[in-house]
Amino acid sequence: MKYLSIENNKIVNQIRISNVDITEPRFSINSSSQKILVTAKEGNFIEENKILLKKNVKFSSNDFSIESDNVTFDRVKQTAFSEQKSVFKSKKTTISSEGFNIYDNGNKIKFFGNSVIILK
Repeated sequence: MKYLSIENNKIVNQIRISNVDITEPRFSINSSSQKILVTAKEGNFIEENKILLKKNVKFSSNDFSIESDNVTFDRVKQTAFSEQKSVFKSKKTTISSEGFNIYDNGNKIKFFGNSVIILK
């Protein structure tokens, strides 16, 4: 991002480099039964097709949502993995866990670590 500043009564053209590769990234996982929208505040490329999503990461579909802060998303394999506190919510279930793994093109979700399941 370019911006101008004044130094010693002279206008100086400066370039500001961000440590974020993507601002407000949006992706989707297209499973055989539903579409899962993936959003976050920031993202950084780890590899060509892997992105570390950070800050307010949310996976949402018509049936559920998962919220976390740091998630590795693979755009090609359509998978996501997190070792951070995560909250899954659906109509009658809430799961708080220490992480999750979305795999098989979004058809399967595994929760791990200390987890609490609330059934309504």
